[in-house]
Amino acid sequence: MLFSDFDFLIIPIVAMVLLLGGAASIIALALRSRSDGGDPGIGTTRRIFLYGLAFAALITAASGLALLTGALLTAISGDVIAGEGASALAFGIAAGGVGFAVWALLWRAAQRSVERHPAEAGALGRKVYVYLVLGAAAITIAFSLTLFIGDLIDGIGADLADLAVPLVWAGVWAFHWRIESAEGQRSQAAATARRIYVYTLSVYGLILLAAGAAILGGALLNAGYHTAFNGDNNPDGLPEAWSFAIVGIVLWGSHWLWFARGDASGLRQAVLYVLGVFGGTAAATGALSTLLVIFIRWPLDPERGRSALEHFDPVPETLVVLVVTAGVAAYHRRAALSEAAAAPGQGVRAQRAYRYLSAAIGLGTLWVALTLLIAVAVGLAVPSAQGSFAGERWWGMPLSIGITLLIVGAGLWGWHWPRLQSAAHPHADDRASLSRRAYLFTVFGVSVAAGLISLITLLYGVLEAALNNDLSTAVLDGGKWALGVAVTAAAVSVYHWLVLREDAAAAPAAEPTTPEAPPKRVTALVSAEGGSLIEALEGALGTSIERRIRSDAAGVPSFSDDEASAIAERIREAPGEEVVLVVDDEGVRIVPLG
Repeated sequence: MLFSDFDFLIIPIVAMVLLLGGAASIIALALRSRSDGGDPGIGTTRRIFLYGLAFAALITAASGLALLTGALLTAISGDVIAGEGASALAFGIAAGGVGFAVWALLWRAAQRSVERHPAEAGALGRKVYVYLVLGAAAITIAFSLTLFIGDLIDGIGADLADLAVPLVWAGVWAFHWRIESAEGQRSQAAATARRIYVYTLSVYGLILLAAGAAILGGALLNAGYHTAFNGDNNPDGLPEAWSFAIVGIVLWGSHWLWFARGDASGLRQAVLYVLGVFGGTAAATGALSTLLVIFIRWPLDPERGRSALEHFDPVPETLVVLVVTAGVAAYHRRAALSEAAAAPGQGVRAQRAYRYLSAAIGLGTLWVALTLLIAVAVGLAVPSAQGSFAGERWWGMPLSIGITLLIVGAGLWGWHWPRLQSAAHPHADDRASLSRRAYLFTVFGVSVAAGLISLITLLYGVLEAALNNDLSTAVLDGGKWALGVAVTAAAVSVYHWLVLREDAAAAPAAEPTTPEAPPKRVTALVSAEGGSLIEALEGALGTSIERRIRSDAAGVPSFSDDEASAIAERIREAPGEEVVLVVDDEGVRIVPLG
């Protein structure tokens, strides 16, 4: 079977990785951001302390309330609460009661700070707390529901108490989502934090949905395969597959199709191209490679005592994986092209990164194939170099894998690289792009390093044998792999060195530049509602503006983009290294400081 019990353990591991990755991204965003509302509220240190404790208290409270709710559902179902159930109930009351009381006090303090400082509602520290809670709650709900639905479909007697965890965390999620919807995102950093949450959960939902579809389709097709050839029809994994698919489609549909609708950010383009198109293509390529190895190996390396039914047993499930992952890639590519048609120029960098990643994967696959084929050729030409291979038809398996990787790698690299070269020739922007430079320098550096290491390895083997008076063709037994790597690395490094030289020759000559004056430090005295005005000035000025919130009713002026550009020019022309902007309903007064 292609799908084993280990495969089902991958899902919670993926959930944990995504949760930690999303949390790390949001926290890193908070640490990097310098626009936390100009820190007009309670201050960064107090905010971190307040919301950090609130998060810990909420986790404790939700865990305890889940145990308490489970005990209540157990009692409702007519079961007696005793033994471990009584211990769980006692802990649930203690943890839930204390945790909820502490969280309520901390949350009330946070709400009072919002009442005193309205801008606090948009503080990034508060947003980090909200989205971490939303992410933890959503993933906990999804994981617990997959277990409950799987047991329910399997007919092994799903316990009503198993609904306690998703019910409690659904309440936590709904409360914080209502807060998030009411407050909105008052800064670009807060909007980015929301996107990280939405797309992290979208990816997790898509993984659940794809895994469920692959397991379900594979089990059914595999059952049909065995029914047709040996009459055995016992599909495995159907309850888990249905639970993954049901939870996945709800999670992915709500976050990707609903919460992320209308978003045109760079993060969305990265998800579309890098995770959706590239990830789906990479998985489909792996499935296709597996199928090719299975079919090519049969005539080249037929295993003794193994029937055709056993040899081709992985084909049905692998075929379904190929269809599902190719469908994922096709959907995201269609969505990306549709959005690009609606907004020309959108997603250019993400699409370019996807193509260079695909070319890199194709080149790496081709490299492994050539190394393997060279090693097989050496073994065929020099019988004494066959030591690391075994069997009468020792070349069957490595030759099957080598041919497969050659077909897949050449196809993938040959599809993307010529198109990338064609796009780079007439456009200097493509030649100078970060994706292209990263690809070329990485491939060139890796190939040079691999070539040097393989040459050292090969030379070491020859010299050692010569010094021991044991020099013979048998030295190629250990050296055939180094020889394969060296030959391939030489070809790859020379070709990419020529491409680098071509790019350098085509680069426009650098124009002489005059050193620019360092940017001024700009501080704005502005009312709490002047955030959008300051952001407009930051965009026109090209630098950040430190904000100090006025406590009087000064008001905020309204002006056009042209007026914002004019104010930015006045700031640049103002004497001194620091400027204070006094913003009120009459306009913006610029006060230069020495």
